[in-house]
Amino acid sequence: MMTFPLPNGTTVTEPDVNGLPLSFVDKWQEYPTTRTFAVSVSTELRRAYYSNDAGFSEAMRNAGYVPVRTRKLTGKDRRFWLYRVTGNDKGVIAAEPASNKVYGPIVQVSDKPLKGFKRLAVDGKWLFVYSEHIRFLTKKRHRVDGIRVQGYTTGRLKVEVLA
Repeated sequence: MMTFPLPNGTTVTEPDVNGLPLSFVDKWQEYPTTRTFAVSVSTELRRAYYSNDAGFSEAMRNAGYVPVRTRKLTGKDRRFWLYRVTGNDKGVIAAEPASNKVYGPIVQVSDKPLKGFKRLAVDGKWLFVYSEHIRFLTKKRHRVDGIRVQGYTTGRLKVEVLA
């Protein structure tokens, strides 16, 4: 049992985990990595237990955590605290890779001519593709209406069909 001073002037006596209050540790979000784990602490939770960021950073470092900034855990570029294990640590490698990149390219296509759209052969048919999104497509020879034409393929890109 340790006594922890809170920013509002009160003190809390409770069990500790590596020098951090147990009630604080229960509320943060953990992300497993291949060798260890990383934690994300919200600003509201951090402010409830520590009056300033310097005190919070010092407590986390004393508990064995180091700050990292990565998008390998959630797909978003965020800050985490990585618990360092002894030995040859390989850094942040997610136990399960993030599902999809949050900001993957999207290609907008339409069957009808619209302003800013160009008529292209895409995956074997004539479509109107937004001119800014053509750079995401891969060139490929297609046969459209019995004629071989220089066209494009979407591959694994997300395609958004406009009405």
